[in-house]
Amino acid sequence: MSLAFRFLGALYLKYFFILLLALETFFVGIDLLKFAEELPPSANLVVLFVVYDALYALNFILPIALVLAQILLFVVLLRTNELTALLSIGYSKRQITTPLLGIALLFTFGFIALNATPFAYAKERVDTILDQGYVGNFKRELFVKYHDSYIYFDKIYPLLQKAEGVKVYRLEGDRVAQWIEAKEARFVDNHWRLNEAMVMTIPSELTLGSSPLEVEKVDFMEVLEGFRPRILDSIYERHGAVSIIDAIESMSLLLEQQVNSQKIRGILYSLVLFPFFAPLCMVLVAYYMPITMRYGNLAIIVFAAILGVLLFWGLFFALSRLSMSGFIHPEVSLLIPMILWTALALFFWRRLARL
Repeated sequence: MSLAFRFLGALYLKYFFILLLALETFFVGIDLLKFAEELPPSANLVVLFVVYDALYALNFILPIALVLAQILLFVVLLRTNELTALLSIGYSKRQITTPLLGIALLFTFGFIALNATPFAYAKERVDTILDQGYVGNFKRELFVKYHDSYIYFDKIYPLLQKAEGVKVYRLEGDRVAQWIEAKEARFVDNHWRLNEAMVMTIPSELTLGSSPLEVEKVDFMEVLEGFRPRILDSIYERHGAVSIIDAIESMSLLLEQQVNSQKIRGILYSLVLFPFFAPLCMVLVAYYMPITMRYGNLAIIVFAAILGVLLFWGLFFALSRLSMSGFIHPEVSLLIPMILWTALALFFWRRLARL
């Protein structure tokens, strides 16, 4: 790595972290003022609210900070004539942009990796602290199908991996062959372990004088292998707060059960594709940035660049939300626009080598 690349990378990281910290502080500060009356009296929960809110804010702030840091870097290089100096000694605009783009891609891949972890549920933690005054959460009255069983949960706690009021109805063909009831169940070793379960079995052949129902009470029983709590949460989540791994598992389950997976596909596209908006946008910004202050009013150019970035970011963000809501097919609302955006960036990336 050349000295110029290290110089540009260090400057870019400096401006990126300054902007990221400033935007995070602004976002969290606004939320603290907005929800001041709804915050619980516990200082620990307020600290957790700030932490989770800052993590959630990364979804909006990270791509903006990556692009704005590049614009700020170009402004500084233009004002000090360092950009002209780099170009005069043989560097092209593409070579100057390469270390910035490499750093942005590194942060983007890291952010996508984080979305495969519990980091993706930061918004859910924030809502839980505000609505319930603690960090756990629960869903009520869920009824879903899994393989040859129908399952009812009176309450399910995805974060705690437990459920209350569980009823499992097992089918054989078109008839109910068995149903199981338990007041409490926990997800252990990839199974749901029902505590003090009541098992009621209907014989396949009923004969005169025999009991039509066999009732058995067991201390514990393991059922529903692989039916993870987060799969349920993914299907019923209102805010689209799902990790990449849970989204993939949810989509597999929905496809297996021949249920519409449009919303889950939209969430998956948003988690994997939308973060690449920033690196691709940086290519366009680099192309349209002037090489010297003589070629126009720098203030107007910077204002136009920031406005354009925010407008395009807002457009893609709206498309990602429409995709996650299931209102529009995710392939139409996000996948195709991202492919076109990538093609446009690649076109300008080739032209940058000649500037």
